[in-house]
This record gives sequence, structure tokens and C-alpha cells, in this order.
Amino acid sequence: MHMMLIEGIDEQLMRSLQLRATQANITPEQEVLRVLNYFAREPEFVDFYDALTRFPNVGLDSDFERIN
Repeated sequence: MHMMLIEGIDEQLMRSLQLRATQANITPEQEVLRVLNYFAREPEFVDFYDALTRFPNVGLDSDFERIN
């Protein structure tokens, strides 16, 4: 099994991980592994830019104009 040291986690993120772990009755380390497994193992996982570029090219720009 591999080990990873994650530095630079801010207090808000750490509190969030600890809260999620407490609610699931697991350790914060186990919660981090759950999060990593969910996102890193998703077969269709793409970053936000890739998701936007995968939108189909349909409609006209005028379809999205704001009407006052």
C-alpha cells in the first residue's frame, strides 16, 4: 500500500473532512480515501473545461441573449 502526505490543507477543508468523517463514523483518512476513490475512479470524470468543450454545438448564440 502506498502512502501520501498532503500539505497545505486549509482549516476550513480540514474541518469539512473531519465533519464528513464523523458523520460517516470513519476516520478523516478514510474519508479522504472515499473522496479520492469517488472522483479519481470515475470512468467519465473530466475537468470543468473538458466538460464545457464537450457540449454539443447546437442552437444559435441569439437563443441565449438576455431579454430585458
